[in-house]
Amino acid sequence: MSERRVLLVEGKDDEHVVRHICKAHGIDPSAFEIHQPEGPAEYFDAGVERLLEQVPVRLNSGVERLAVILDADEDAGHRWSQLRDRLQGTEFQGMPENPSGEGSVLEFDLETRPVRFGVWIMSNNTQPGMIENFLTWLVPREDRMMPYVDRFLDGIPAADRLFSPSHLAKARVHSFLAVQKTPGKPLGLAITFRYLDAKTDIVMPFVNWLRRVLID
Repeated sequence: MSERRVLLVEGKDDEHVVRHICKAHGIDPSAFEIHQPEGPAEYFDAGVERLLEQVPVRLNSGVERLAVILDADEDAGHRWSQLRDRLQGTEFQGMPENPSGEGSVLEFDLETRPVRFGVWIMSNNTQPGMIENFLTWLVPREDRMMPYVDRFLDGIPAADRLFSPSHLAKARVHSFLAVQKTPGKPLGLAITFRYLDAKTDIVMPFVNWLRRVLID
């Protein structure tokens, strides 16, 4: 069944985060396959663009269910429009004007098969951001290290900051993981080690979306 149910993600970090969230919520990892963008190496630093190219290809590959996770980066609405544009002129056109805040789930009744198509735009389908923004919400409420991390980052003069403002969440998450008992755990393993809490309520819309698209 898994080859008929596919999740497309931008890169390895996204894949591992999803796998570890699934594990935390008892979702069978063999129920679907996870794929990253295919193509020449020069595309790998622009995973979102390559992923957008892959969506119509995957939808036409015989899948019954396809889920896609994209970073919003600067504008979730713009990212949604890019995806809608890629599907214009195909059997999968006619997406709504805006994504659902709970994660979009669309049904296409083709002559050959029904297709369920889901889209989640990180971090929460409406705001700018990326998977690291989502992960900052998983920092446990009782955590005492993130305030130190924020003071450190805030104390870096603008002239000395090497990361862009849009990458602040990346800096926060990776700095936070760098000061744990076992420093520098990858994003997915940080969930297993409970440095990030995958059971917090804010994760549930994402988990429910995954279940609707790929499991139920």
